[in-house]
Amino acid sequence: MGVGKILGAIGLIVFLWVAYLGYALITLTPQIRAEWGYVDENTMELETTVYFGKPLPVSIAIDEADLYLAGVKVGTLKDLKVGFLDDSARGVLVLKNREIIEALKEHIRNGEQSDIEIQVRGSIFGLPIIRGSFSHPFETNLLSYISNVTIESSGDLIKTPAVEGMPSKWGKIDENGIEILSDVKLYNPNPFPLPLFGVKYYIDANGYQVAQGKLVENVVIPANGRAIAKIRTVVDTEVLPEVLAEHIKRGERSEVTLKLTLTVKVLNKEIEMPLPEIKKRVETNIIEQLNLALR
Repeated sequence: MGVGKILGAIGLIVFLWVAYLGYALITLTPQIRAEWGYVDENTMELETTVYFGKPLPVSIAIDEADLYLAGVKVGTLKDLKVGFLDDSARGVLVLKNREIIEALKEHIRNGEQSDIEIQVRGSIFGLPIIRGSFSHPFETNLLSYISNVTIESSGDLIKTPAVEGMPSKWGKIDENGIEILSDVKLYNPNPFPLPLFGVKYYIDANGYQVAQGKLVENVVIPANGRAIAKIRTVVDTEVLPEVLAEHIKRGERSEVTLKLTLTVKVLNKEIEMPLPEIKKRVETNIIEQLNLALR
């Protein structure tokens, strides 16, 4: 066989390899499967396997894949290597709890509309030529867990006011906490007015007290009538990393409890009226969100 034919055959092989590699990369549909590893209040490890859907005719080393939420780097996946004709790769995604809380603040500042983004840097056959990013919109409605709260009236001689909703909005967000401003809609079923001059409001999650609220200004709930009590609540972001770790340990499930006690005056006597606790279940699926970002 002549040199020309040999070079032609090599060229054809290279062309077919490049064509298949290009087709494989273009039609790549990576999927992530993972399980939680070590978790504490500082970091959370996600043992991750990325499936490519087909063998890749190339040796790839993903030197670093960074995970961003709302523009804040919250985690890094390191040393993810793909051998020649492998269809999957394994690595560990390390998430930083405090960075996640900072990302949450930015997410709220953005109106609870942000992006989950994965930025990838790597090499093919040792050449550092891989640079890319994947992203997916991330939206939440965290205030819905408290805005739609209703509590029925109870009691015999003096009935507790009923809560007919708690429309809320985000207030100031800084390094000390996240503020929630609520208009608590109250109905007084009693035939006499109830001057309201104190509120004790707590939000607990997984056994941690994460927020505390108080009445902004006194209000009188008229007899058989309605009034709005304005409450200012501050979320303690210092405790949220521990709450997040507990959330993961519970299978990405949390129980949130709302506790509300009203202080009213009847016949010139101060009376505290604890209302029934409200329990809400919060669930997430981080793996699903990562898969959406890769599409």
